[in-house]
Amino acid sequence: MMVSNRVGESAGVQQNTSVKNVIPVWLRSIWHTLLITIFPPKCLVCRRLFQPASASTATDGTNPTITEIKDLLFQAHQWLSALCCQECVNVLTAISEPLCTCCGVMFKQLQDDNHLCGDCIRQPKKFRKARAAMVYDQQSMAIIHRFKYAGKTQLSRPFGILLLNSFVRYWQGEAIDLILPVPLHSQKFRYRGFNQSYLMVDYWKTIPALNPLTATRTHLRTDVLSRSKATAPQTGLGRQQRLQNVKGAFSVRLPKAVYARHVLVIDDVYTTGATVDECARSLLEAGAAQVDVLTLARAI
Repeated sequence: MMVSNRVGESAGVQQNTSVKNVIPVWLRSIWHTLLITIFPPKCLVCRRLFQPASASTATDGTNPTITEIKDLLFQAHQWLSALCCQECVNVLTAISEPLCTCCGVMFKQLQDDNHLCGDCIRQPKKFRKARAAMVYDQQSMAIIHRFKYAGKTQLSRPFGILLLNSFVRYWQGEAIDLILPVPLHSQKFRYRGFNQSYLMVDYWKTIPALNPLTATRTHLRTDVLSRSKATAPQTGLGRQQRLQNVKGAFSVRLPKAVYARHVLVIDDVYTTGATVDECARSLLEAGAAQVDVLTLARAI
């Protein structure tokens, strides 16, 4: 009898649990429908109403498998399409070869091979090579600004995938010791509430199959490089002004951590390269073996 009662009690618990599991699903479905009806989706960039991509491909929240990320650019496109209209997504331009072997600027003459650009010949960079995922233009600037200045941190997901795609493309097989997001000054960090470069790289952890951070020797650190000088925004400044603005802005807190190490610096945008080159200078002076740069977008 005791067994029977326990079985009955167990069945009752299972039934109640089943009901509890079903109710939230229905409530979420109804709530989602109401939200869409009352607040129809708007593109994060142009703010026009649009039909988001299917949640099963872009917003299901699951971690992609190796098969699902066989084409990372397609996956990123799907996730961007869940947040922005197709017009705003389709105008984004991927960086392609030929490009400068140092700063990664994309050449307009498609028949040329990769080679040093005139700027890198005249003014050699401190870093070894810089690469980016997409072209920085009016269209990409608009969506990146929504990410940085409007707090649309959900964009860190597709942006992180675009970065990872470029990492796999340009650093496959290389041993990276440290991955360092370009730091924000403490004042700016408190105001913004997040470091956009860190958020993009942190998303790599959800893709173990391709995440370089799973390697025992590769570490993502935010305590090594610091921004010791509160600089003015680089936007709108000329080349010389940018160079002067970030001069002496970065310092290495832990020189032992970078000594004889291969360091990869992560930033959101490369325009003149003043910021990342100053980071590279600080790291090399602290003893880093070499410094590379990966950014989400690159001005051409």
